[in-house]
Amino acid sequence: MHQPSLPRLLVVAVLVVTASTQAVFLLGAAFVQIGPELDLGPVGLGALTAAFFLTASASSTPLGHWVARVGWQRAMVVNTRISALLLLTIAALARNVWTLAGLLVAAAAIYGAANPAANQALADHTDPARRATIFGAKHAGIPSSTLLAGLAVPIVIVQFGWRWAYVAAAGLAVGVSFLIPRAEFKANDLGHPAAGSDSVPRPLSTRQLLALGIGSAFATWGAIALGTFLVSASVATGMSESAAGTLQFAGSGVSIGARILYGVAADRRGSGGFSGIVALTAAGALAFLALPLTGEALFAVLVIFAFATGWAWPGLMTFAVVNANRGTVAASSSITQAGIFLGAGAGPLILGAAIERWSYDGAWIAAGLGLIVSSLVIASVGARRPAH
Repeated sequence: MHQPSLPRLLVVAVLVVTASTQAVFLLGAAFVQIGPELDLGPVGLGALTAAFFLTASASSTPLGHWVARVGWQRAMVVNTRISALLLLTIAALARNVWTLAGLLVAAAAIYGAANPAANQALADHTDPARRATIFGAKHAGIPSSTLLAGLAVPIVIVQFGWRWAYVAAAGLAVGVSFLIPRAEFKANDLGHPAAGSDSVPRPLSTRQLLALGIGSAFATWGAIALGTFLVSASVATGMSESAAGTLQFAGSGVSIGARILYGVAADRRGSGGFSGIVALTAAGALAFLALPLTGEALFAVLVIFAFATGWAWPGLMTFAVVNANRGTVAASSSITQAGIFLGAGAGPLILGAAIERWSYDGAWIAAGLGLIVSSLVIASVGARRPAH
Protein backbone atom coordinates (compact mmCIF):
# COMPACT_ATOMS: atom_id res chain seq x y z
CA MET A 1 0.00 0.00 0.00
CA HIS A 2 1.46 3.34 -1.03
CA GLN A 3 1.81 6.03 1.61
CA PRO A 4 0.30 9.43 0.71
CA SER A 5 2.95 11.95 -0.32
CA LEU A 6 3.81 14.68 2.16
CA PRO A 7 3.14 17.51 -0.35
CA ARG A 8 -0.34 16.12 -0.99
CA LEU A 9 -1.06 15.83 2.73
CA LEU A 10 0.17 19.37 3.31
CA VAL A 11 -2.05 20.80 0.57
CA VAL A 12 -5.04 18.85 1.88
CA ALA A 13 -4.40 19.96 5.48
CA VAL A 14 -4.25 23.63 4.45
CA LEU A 15 -7.34 23.40 2.27
CA VAL A 16 -9.42 21.59 4.90
CA VAL A 17 -8.81 24.37 7.41
CA THR A 18 -9.33 27.03 4.74
CA ALA A 19 -12.66 25.62 3.58
CA SER A 20 -13.88 25.10 7.14
CA THR A 21 -13.37 28.74 8.15
CA GLN A 22 -14.78 30.50 5.10
CA ALA A 23 -18.17 30.87 6.79
CA VAL A 24 -16.85 33.26 9.43
CA PHE A 25 -14.15 35.11 7.48
CA LEU A 26 -16.46 35.86 4.56
CA LEU A 27 -18.78 37.39 7.15
CA GLY A 28 -16.08 39.92 8.09
CA ALA A 29 -15.00 40.57 4.50
CA ALA A 30 -18.57 41.11 3.30
CA PHE A 31 -19.70 43.03 6.38
CA VAL A 32 -20.12 46.25 4.38
CA GLN A 33 -22.97 44.47 2.51
CA ILE A 34 -24.20 41.98 5.13
CA GLY A 35 -24.45 44.62 7.87
CA PRO A 36 -27.06 46.85 6.21
CA GLU A 37 -28.99 43.91 4.72
CA LEU A 38 -29.36 42.03 8.02
CA ASP A 39 -29.29 45.12 10.29
CA LEU A 40 -25.99 44.05 11.83
CA GLY A 41 -23.57 46.49 13.51
CA PRO A 42 -19.95 46.06 14.71
CA VAL A 43 -21.06 44.60 18.04
CA GLY A 44 -23.31 42.14 16.22
CA LEU A 45 -20.47 41.19 13.89
CA GLY A 46 -18.25 40.64 16.91
CA ALA A 47 -20.95 38.56 18.61
CA LEU A 48 -21.44 36.30 15.58
CA THR A 49 -17.70 35.82 15.18
CA ALA A 50 -17.48 35.09 18.90
CA ALA A 51 -20.27 32.51 18.65
CA PHE A 52 -18.37 30.74 15.86
CA PHE A 53 -15.05 30.49 17.67
CA LEU A 54 -16.44 29.81 21.14
CA THR A 55 -18.38 26.90 19.66
CA ALA A 56 -15.22 25.68 17.94
CA SER A 57 -13.37 25.97 21.25
CA ALA A 58 -15.97 23.81 22.99
CA SER A 59 -15.95 21.19 20.23
CA SER A 60 -12.17 21.07 19.62
CA THR A 61 -11.08 18.78 22.47
CA PRO A 62 -13.89 16.20 22.19
CA LEU A 63 -13.52 16.17 18.40
CA GLY A 64 -9.75 15.77 18.84
CA HIS A 65 -10.43 12.50 20.66
CA TRP A 66 -12.98 11.57 17.96
CA VAL A 67 -10.34 12.12 15.27
CA ALA A 68 -7.99 9.78 17.15
CA ARG A 69 -10.72 7.10 17.11
CA VAL A 70 -12.06 7.33 13.55
CA GLY A 71 -8.88 8.43 11.75
CA TRP A 72 -7.94 11.72 10.15
CA GLN A 73 -9.20 10.73 6.66
CA ARG A 74 -12.78 10.12 7.74
CA ALA A 75 -12.75 13.22 9.95
CA MET A 76 -11.61 15.39 7.04
CA VAL A 77 -14.26 14.06 4.68
CA VAL A 78 -17.05 14.63 7.21
CA ASN A 79 -15.71 18.10 7.96
CA THR A 80 -15.52 19.31 4.36
CA ARG A 81 -18.84 17.83 3.22
CA ILE A 82 -20.82 19.29 6.11
CA SER A 83 -19.00 22.63 5.74
CA ALA A 84 -20.02 22.79 2.06
CA LEU A 85 -23.65 22.07 2.92
CA LEU A 86 -23.72 24.78 5.58
CA LEU A 87 -22.07 27.37 3.29
CA LEU A 88 -24.74 26.74 0.65
CA THR A 89 -27.44 26.99 3.29
CA ILE A 90 -26.12 30.36 4.45
CA ALA A 91 -26.19 31.63 0.86
CA ALA A 92 -29.76 30.45 0.34
CA LEU A 93 -31.48 30.88 3.70
CA ALA A 94 -29.66 33.47 5.86
CA ARG A 95 -32.31 36.21 5.71
CA ASN A 96 -31.94 37.46 9.29
CA VAL A 97 -29.33 37.56 12.03
CA TRP A 98 -30.74 34.60 13.97
CA THR A 99 -30.69 32.22 11.01
CA LEU A 100 -27.15 33.31 10.17
CA ALA A 101 -26.07 32.81 13.79
CA GLY A 102 -27.49 29.28 13.94
CA LEU A 103 -25.77 28.26 10.72
CA LEU A 104 -22.45 29.77 11.85
CA VAL A 105 -22.63 27.82 15.12
CA ALA A 106 -23.26 24.60 13.18
CA ALA A 107 -20.28 25.34 10.91
CA ALA A 108 -18.12 26.03 13.95
CA ALA A 109 -19.08 22.76 15.64
CA ILE A 110 -17.73 20.68 12.75
CA TYR A 111 -14.72 22.99 12.30
CA GLY A 112 -13.45 21.77 15.69
CA ALA A 113 -12.30 18.57 13.94
CA ALA A 114 -10.33 20.24 11.15
CA ASN A 115 -7.10 21.12 12.96
CA PRO A 116 -6.70 17.92 15.02
CA ALA A 117 -7.20 15.88 11.84
CA ALA A 118 -4.71 17.97 9.87
CA ASN A 119 -2.17 17.87 12.70
CA GLN A 120 -2.45 14.10 13.05
CA ALA A 121 -2.04 13.53 9.31
CA LEU A 122 1.10 15.63 9.11
CA ALA A 123 2.64 14.38 12.36
CA ASP A 124 2.30 10.80 11.13
CA HIS A 125 4.22 11.46 7.92
CA THR A 126 6.76 14.21 8.63
CA ASP A 127 10.46 13.85 9.41
CA PRO A 128 11.10 15.50 12.82
CA ALA A 129 13.90 17.55 11.26
CA ARG A 130 11.33 19.25 9.01
CA ARG A 131 8.41 19.39 11.41
CA ALA A 132 8.51 23.13 12.18
CA THR A 133 8.63 23.94 8.46
CA ILE A 134 5.70 21.66 7.67
CA PHE A 135 3.52 22.94 10.51
CA GLY A 136 4.37 26.51 9.58
CA ALA A 137 3.10 25.73 6.09
CA LYS A 138 0.07 23.87 7.48
CA HIS A 139 -0.94 26.92 9.46
CA ALA A 140 -1.34 28.78 6.20
CA GLY A 141 -4.95 27.54 6.45
CA ILE A 142 -6.41 30.47 8.41
CA PRO A 143 -4.53 33.25 6.55
CA SER A 144 -5.48 31.45 3.33
CA SER A 145 -9.07 31.74 4.44
CA THR A 146 -8.74 35.47 5.13
CA LEU A 147 -6.76 35.80 1.89
CA LEU A 148 -9.59 34.24 -0.10
CA ALA A 149 -12.14 36.29 1.80
CA GLY A 150 -10.21 39.46 1.00
CA LEU A 151 -9.86 38.44 -2.64
CA ALA A 152 -13.58 37.74 -2.80
CA VAL A 153 -14.37 41.39 -2.02
CA PRO A 154 -13.33 42.93 -5.38
CA ILE A 155 -13.87 39.78 -7.49
CA VAL A 156 -17.16 38.37 -6.20
CA ILE A 157 -18.76 40.42 -3.42
CA VAL A 158 -18.58 43.86 -5.08
CA GLN A 159 -19.55 42.45 -8.48
CA PHE A 160 -22.21 39.84 -7.64
CA GLY A 161 -23.10 40.16 -3.95
CA TRP A 162 -22.04 38.39 -0.78
CA ARG A 163 -24.25 35.31 -1.23
CA TRP A 164 -22.36 34.21 -4.32
CA ALA A 165 -19.13 34.35 -2.33
CA TYR A 166 -20.60 31.71 -0.01
CA VAL A 167 -21.63 29.58 -2.99
CA ALA A 168 -18.06 29.72 -4.31
CA ALA A 169 -16.72 28.75 -0.87
CA ALA A 170 -19.07 25.74 -0.82
CA GLY A 171 -17.67 24.65 -4.17
CA LEU A 172 -14.15 24.88 -2.72
CA ALA A 173 -15.13 22.67 0.24
CA VAL A 174 -16.63 20.00 -2.04
CA GLY A 175 -13.52 20.03 -4.22
CA VAL A 176 -11.26 19.60 -1.20
CA SER A 177 -13.25 16.57 -0.01
CA PHE A 178 -12.25 14.71 -3.19
CA LEU A 179 -8.54 15.38 -2.59
CA ILE A 180 -8.49 13.56 0.76
CA PRO A 181 -6.83 10.09 0.62
CA ARG A 182 -9.50 7.45 1.20
CA ALA A 183 -7.38 4.43 2.23
CA GLU A 184 -6.15 3.88 5.78
CA PHE A 185 -2.41 4.44 6.20
CA LYS A 186 0.00 3.61 8.96
CA ALA A 187 2.13 6.36 10.45
CA ASN A 188 5.63 6.67 9.04
CA ASP A 189 8.40 5.72 11.44
CA LEU A 190 9.92 9.13 10.68
CA GLY A 191 7.08 10.75 12.56
CA HIS A 192 7.68 8.84 15.78
CA PRO A 193 11.30 8.51 16.88
CA ALA A 194 12.12 5.98 19.55
CA ALA A 195 11.22 7.01 23.06
CA GLY A 196 14.83 6.84 24.19
CA SER A 197 16.11 9.12 21.42
CA ASP A 198 17.92 12.24 22.54
CA SER A 199 15.91 14.22 19.98
CA VAL A 200 12.64 13.65 21.87
CA PRO A 201 11.92 16.50 24.30
CA ARG A 202 10.13 15.96 27.60
CA PRO A 203 6.35 15.90 27.01
CA LEU A 204 4.34 18.98 27.88
CA SER A 205 2.11 18.39 30.90
CA THR A 206 -1.61 19.09 30.82
CA ARG A 207 -0.94 22.16 32.97
CA GLN A 208 1.63 23.46 30.48
CA LEU A 209 -0.72 22.76 27.57
CA LEU A 210 -3.46 24.72 29.32
CA ALA A 211 -1.03 27.61 29.91
CA LEU A 212 -0.13 27.59 26.22
CA GLY A 213 -3.84 27.55 25.44
CA ILE A 214 -4.29 30.68 27.57
CA GLY A 215 -1.35 32.38 25.85
CA SER A 216 -2.79 31.40 22.48
CA ALA A 217 -6.18 32.85 23.47
CA PHE A 218 -4.70 36.28 24.21
CA ALA A 219 -2.53 36.24 21.08
CA THR A 220 -5.50 35.42 18.90
CA TRP A 221 -7.08 38.80 19.64
CA GLY A 222 -4.69 40.29 17.09
CA ALA A 223 -5.66 37.73 14.49
CA ILE A 224 -9.35 38.39 14.99
CA ALA A 225 -8.79 42.13 14.74
CA LEU A 226 -7.18 41.59 11.33
CA GLY A 227 -9.57 38.92 10.07
CA THR A 228 -12.86 40.43 11.25
CA PHE A 229 -12.49 44.21 11.42
CA LEU A 230 -9.68 45.10 9.01
CA VAL A 231 -11.82 45.74 5.92
CA SER A 232 -14.33 47.97 7.73
CA ALA A 233 -11.53 49.72 9.69
CA SER A 234 -9.60 50.39 6.49
CA VAL A 235 -12.69 51.87 4.85
CA ALA A 236 -13.04 54.10 7.92
CA THR A 237 -9.49 55.44 7.33
CA GLY A 238 -10.46 56.51 3.80
CA MET A 239 -9.67 53.44 1.69
CA SER A 240 -12.13 52.15 -0.88
CA GLU A 241 -13.84 48.82 -0.23
CA SER A 242 -11.78 47.14 -2.96
CA ALA A 243 -8.50 48.59 -1.64
CA ALA A 244 -9.36 47.40 1.87
CA GLY A 245 -10.02 43.90 0.58
CA THR A 246 -6.74 43.99 -1.33
CA LEU A 247 -4.89 45.00 1.86
CA GLN A 248 -6.37 42.01 3.69
CA PHE A 249 -5.39 39.80 0.75
CA ALA A 250 -1.80 41.10 0.77
CA GLY A 251 -1.45 40.85 4.55
CA SER A 252 -2.73 37.29 4.56
CA GLY A 253 -0.21 36.37 1.88
CA VAL A 254 2.59 37.86 3.95
CA SER A 255 1.40 35.90 6.99
CA ILE A 256 1.48 32.66 5.02
CA GLY A 257 5.06 33.28 3.85
CA ALA A 258 6.16 34.34 7.33
CA ARG A 259 4.81 31.17 8.96
CA ILE A 260 6.79 29.01 6.56
CA LEU A 261 9.99 31.05 6.94
CA TYR A 262 9.82 30.97 10.73
CA GLY A 263 9.32 27.21 10.58
CA VAL A 264 12.39 26.80 8.37
CA ALA A 265 14.41 28.91 10.81
CA ALA A 266 13.24 26.83 13.79
CA ASP A 267 14.21 23.58 12.06
CA ARG A 268 17.66 24.90 11.17
CA ARG A 269 18.28 26.12 14.71
CA GLY A 270 16.91 22.97 16.33
CA SER A 271 14.58 25.23 18.30
CA GLY A 272 11.67 24.05 20.39
CA GLY A 273 9.62 26.99 19.08
CA PHE A 274 8.96 28.91 22.31
CA SER A 275 11.49 31.72 21.84
CA GLY A 276 10.16 32.37 18.35
CA ILE A 277 6.56 32.58 19.56
CA VAL A 278 7.52 35.07 22.28
CA ALA A 279 9.43 37.26 19.81
CA LEU A 280 6.57 37.30 17.30
CA THR A 281 3.84 38.10 19.80
CA ALA A 282 5.93 40.91 21.33
CA ALA A 283 6.67 42.43 17.91
CA GLY A 284 3.02 42.12 16.92
CA ALA A 285 2.02 43.98 20.08
CA LEU A 286 4.17 46.93 19.05
CA ALA A 287 2.57 46.99 15.59
CA PHE A 288 -0.99 47.07 16.96
CA LEU A 289 -0.22 49.67 19.60
CA ALA A 290 1.25 51.93 16.89
CA LEU A 291 -1.76 51.68 14.53
CA PRO A 292 -3.81 54.45 16.25
CA LEU A 293 -0.92 56.88 15.70
CA THR A 294 -0.74 56.53 11.92
CA GLY A 295 -2.29 57.93 8.75
CA GLU A 296 -3.58 55.89 5.82
CA ALA A 297 -0.20 55.08 4.17
CA LEU A 298 1.62 54.04 7.34
CA PHE A 299 -1.53 52.25 8.48
CA ALA A 300 -1.18 49.82 5.56
CA VAL A 301 2.53 49.24 6.31
CA LEU A 302 1.86 48.48 9.98
CA VAL A 303 -1.01 46.17 9.08
CA ILE A 304 1.35 44.15 6.87
CA PHE A 305 3.90 44.03 9.72
CA ALA A 306 1.17 42.90 12.14
CA PHE A 307 0.26 40.06 9.78
CA ALA A 308 3.96 39.06 9.60
CA THR A 309 4.41 38.98 13.39
CA GLY A 310 1.28 39.01 15.55
CA TRP A 311 -0.46 36.53 13.22
CA ALA A 312 2.51 34.36 12.25
CA TRP A 313 3.07 32.32 15.43
CA PRO A 314 0.45 29.47 15.25
CA GLY A 315 2.70 27.16 13.19
CA LEU A 316 5.42 27.38 15.82
CA MET A 317 2.85 26.76 18.55
CA THR A 318 1.57 23.56 16.93
CA PHE A 319 5.15 22.47 16.22
CA ALA A 320 6.12 22.98 19.88
CA VAL A 321 3.17 20.88 21.07
CA VAL A 322 3.45 18.12 18.45
CA ASN A 323 7.22 17.91 18.84
CA ALA A 324 6.90 17.37 22.60
CA ASN A 325 3.74 15.21 22.67
CA ARG A 326 4.26 12.91 19.69
CA GLY A 327 2.15 10.07 21.02
CA THR A 328 -0.99 12.18 21.56
CA VAL A 329 -0.90 14.64 18.68
CA ALA A 330 -4.63 15.07 18.00
CA ALA A 331 -5.63 15.27 21.68
CA SER A 332 -2.72 17.50 22.82
CA SER A 333 -2.93 19.93 19.90
CA SER A 334 -6.69 20.19 20.38
CA ILE A 335 -6.06 21.78 23.82
CA THR A 336 -3.98 24.66 22.48
CA GLN A 337 -6.31 24.89 19.49
CA ALA A 338 -9.21 25.28 21.92
CA GLY A 339 -7.30 28.21 23.43
CA ILE A 340 -6.95 29.81 20.01
CA PHE A 341 -10.68 29.40 19.45
CA LEU A 342 -11.43 30.80 22.92
CA GLY A 343 -9.45 33.92 22.07
CA ALA A 344 -11.12 34.08 18.68
CA GLY A 345 -14.47 33.93 20.45
CA ALA A 346 -13.81 36.39 23.27
CA GLY A 347 -11.78 38.73 21.07
CA PRO A 348 -14.64 39.92 18.83
CA LEU A 349 -16.81 40.72 21.84
CA ILE A 350 -14.05 42.77 23.48
CA LEU A 351 -12.88 44.38 20.25
CA GLY A 352 -16.43 45.04 19.03
CA ALA A 353 -17.23 46.78 22.32
CA ALA A 354 -14.00 48.79 22.07
CA ILE A 355 -14.96 49.91 18.55
CA GLU A 356 -18.41 50.99 19.71
CA ARG A 357 -16.94 53.05 22.56
CA TRP A 358 -13.55 54.27 21.28
CA SER A 359 -13.59 53.60 17.50
CA TYR A 360 -11.24 51.19 15.79
CA ASP A 361 -8.24 52.64 17.66
CA GLY A 362 -9.57 51.04 20.83
CA ALA A 363 -9.63 47.64 19.11
CA TRP A 364 -5.98 47.96 18.01
CA ILE A 365 -4.91 48.86 21.57
CA ALA A 366 -6.87 45.92 23.03
CA ALA A 367 -5.26 43.56 20.50
CA GLY A 368 -1.80 44.87 21.36
CA LEU A 369 -2.37 44.38 25.07
CA GLY A 370 -3.56 40.83 24.45
CA LEU A 371 -0.34 40.04 22.57
CA ILE A 372 1.73 41.41 25.47
CA VAL A 373 -0.05 39.11 27.93
CA SER A 374 0.45 36.20 25.53
CA SER A 375 4.20 36.77 25.22
CA LEU A 376 4.57 36.79 29.01
CA VAL A 377 2.56 33.58 29.52
CA ILE A 378 4.33 31.66 26.76
CA ALA A 379 7.74 32.90 27.95
CA SER A 380 6.96 31.48 31.40
CA VAL A 381 6.25 28.05 29.90
CA GLY A 382 9.36 28.16 27.72
CA ALA A 383 11.54 29.15 30.67
CA ARG A 384 10.60 25.91 32.45
CA ARG A 385 11.50 23.72 29.47
CA PRO A 386 14.93 22.05 29.26
CA ALA A 387 17.29 23.11 26.47
CA HIS A 388 16.10 21.51 23.21
